[in-house]
Amino acid sequence: MFAEFVATGAPLSALFISFLVYSFVGWLYESTICALANYGHFANSGFLLGPCCPIYGAGALACWFLLRGIPGVGAQFVAAALVCSVLEYSVGAMLERLTGARFWDYSKFPFNIKGRVCLYGAMLFGAGAVVICRAAEPSLLAALQAVPREVLAAIADACAGVLVLDTAFALASWRQLSLKLELLRDEMADKINESLKDATASMLDRVPAAVLDTASELKSRSGAVNSWLAEMSDGMFESVREKVEMPAFIAEGGRGLRLVARRMKNVAQRAEASAPVKLKTMMTRRELRFFNAFPEIKLKSYEGVIRATNLKERARELFYRK
Repeated sequence: MFAEFVATGAPLSALFISFLVYSFVGWLYESTICALANYGHFANSGFLLGPCCPIYGAGALACWFLLRGIPGVGAQFVAAALVCSVLEYSVGAMLERLTGARFWDYSKFPFNIKGRVCLYGAMLFGAGAVVICRAAEPSLLAALQAVPREVLAAIADACAGVLVLDTAFALASWRQLSLKLELLRDEMADKINESLKDATASMLDRVPAAVLDTASELKSRSGAVNSWLAEMSDGMFESVREKVEMPAFIAEGGRGLRLVARRMKNVAQRAEASAPVKLKTMMTRRELRFFNAFPEIKLKSYEGVIRATNLKERARELFYRK
């Protein structure tokens, strides 16, 4: 049972439901308005599987707790823009540190700070926070007061349980994506290590020594390959794409399963009986959804391999087949 939250006089269950409401509104904004404006289609945005972007809920309640007592609209707008920007910057930096990935990037917008926040976003969040402090949250709390506290607490408990499960599933999917990208990178390092022996001399001059050193550790070679693919010019990149057999990208579905079977059969026929080769690049729709949820996502450790295998483009084809 949620207890009374003394600071506002509202039950903690009501505040938690408020958090969920703003998280849903944020998800709706990102998935419709932002996605349609930037990419021309709806996208299930956010790290979680369900319709919830917790950063919006956290920002809304932070502004409500800290800024609702500011009398002037202008001062409240500026303070809210600063609070939301600090929160967004901090969460972005923390996610980059913990996951090695950048989930959003405002580098294309003017007046941005390391691509994590920008003036345009700060103004939108500031305006939204003013609406929340002066109208939305008071009205929402008033409406929730009409619900019996026992019922409100039960709803909050149930929603909290669903949110915990959603978070667990999302984290598991992210871990699986990371593991499979690691396998894909290692497999590609092996293939490039073998295939580049037939490339032109001018290309070989630009390949890091670690890539061609068959005695080096696989992890070192795969890291060098990833960095090289991420930084090479488009012309050089296309030349390599033509000469190197890329690892299979496999999505769900009957056609994908047929591709798996055919590719594994071909590879098995070429492999030595004592050392059979198995493909380890099969990815599920749930793992690939992160490329749909965050079209600008950048995974620093795997950018080269993602680019070389057209992973983002193929993920878009999976989610937006015509």
